[in-house]
Amino acid sequence: MKKTILTCIFLFSFITLLQAQWVEQTSGVTTSLLSLSAVDDNVAWACGNSSRVVRTTNGGTSWAPVTNPGAGSMYNIFGVDANTALVTTSAASTTVWRTTNGGSTWTTVFTQTGGFIDAIWMTSATNGFMMGDPVGGRWSLWKTTNGGANWDSTGLNLAANADAGWNNGMMVIGTRIWFTSNGPRIYYSTNSGSNWSLQTVTAASSYSVLWFNTTLSGMAGIDANMVTTANSGTLWTPLVTPPAGTQTVYAITGTGTTWFVIRAASIIHKSTTNGASWVTDYTAPTGTFVHMQKAINGNRLWATQSDGGISMSSQLMGVTPISGEIPTSYSISQNYPNPFNPATKIDFALPKSSNVVLKVYNTLGKEVAVIFSGFLSAGSYTADFNASELSSGIYFYTINTGDFTETKKMILVK
Repeated sequence: MKKTILTCIFLFSFITLLQAQWVEQTSGVTTSLLSLSAVDDNVAWACGNSSRVVRTTNGGTSWAPVTNPGAGSMYNIFGVDANTALVTTSAASTTVWRTTNGGSTWTTVFTQTGGFIDAIWMTSATNGFMMGDPVGGRWSLWKTTNGGANWDSTGLNLAANADAGWNNGMMVIGTRIWFTSNGPRIYYSTNSGSNWSLQTVTAASSYSVLWFNTTLSGMAGIDANMVTTANSGTLWTPLVTPPAGTQTVYAITGTGTTWFVIRAASIIHKSTTNGASWVTDYTAPTGTFVHMQKAINGNRLWATQSDGGISMSSQLMGVTPISGEIPTSYSISQNYPNPFNPATKIDFALPKSSNVVLKVYNTLGKEVAVIFSGFLSAGSYTADFNASELSSGIYFYTINTGDFTETKKMILVK
């Protein structure tokens, strides 16, 4: 009888883990939250109408409004850490505000007439990039090297084509920058904005957003349509099977071959097949979704709503539970297939709940990928690894839980 009860508990836990793990969180505001920036699995910032900015430092268990930066709605925010964030607003003039004390006070770090600032992205605590609508026939592009305290446009002259940008319509990975316009065009730089190439998409556009899971694999929403690329945007093609709905695509995020999409509706769509098929992952109890982002340095996912609601998912992105039984010991299996091109799977087992870090190294010992970093309950899992950005050769993957470390070799053949 006891064994039967334990089996049922394990089975229930396993099924629960497999299902979408979305919970509603209280933001403390009731106005539309137009932008969200998730630093890691604990720290996230959001901003929106009526000059509202909210912050969490405990994974969303509690959100709290911080001091209003200034007048006007806040359209884009980027959180650097629990204390530092930058937010842009548009009232009589465009203003960027910065806090270094968790939102207790804000300092004006940028102001211009016209040229609404659409997006800010910090690549480190010191370096960042900012994009805004054209002023005087050129895009409003700016860099910072001191954490956003000062901004400089030197060397960032990019002519505009009667375009306008969109809030949250930019992504930066290292020195690579993409941003969208209503051209419809996607602008792309490989060298932090010194040079640009123009990527054309075929659909008409009055609103567009994008996201890249890797430097090669990206998706963009062009009004209600979606396009995809496997080569950094050299070629964008219509997504054969887009998520259901005819509403404008408001946000895209994901990791590996897993993607999440929201339209101007109450549904979060999910694909684990790199966009080949989609399911409804969650439906908001009230309001419609406005923005969504995966944690930059983590695996938690948040989505904001038109009524101030915030939905959070703790589902495992890139890692899937494969058994409801609790293993008796730590283990990590040989990846399969091996050799592989470009995707492979790695199974591992945890006899107790642990912080897990699964990384990939080259033969020189240089870290080339982080497959997963986060907290996992006891159980057996499979991790997906896509090496499309790596060259052929021998690589090593290492798991570290604090109590257990092991390394195995795998071979990529292209």
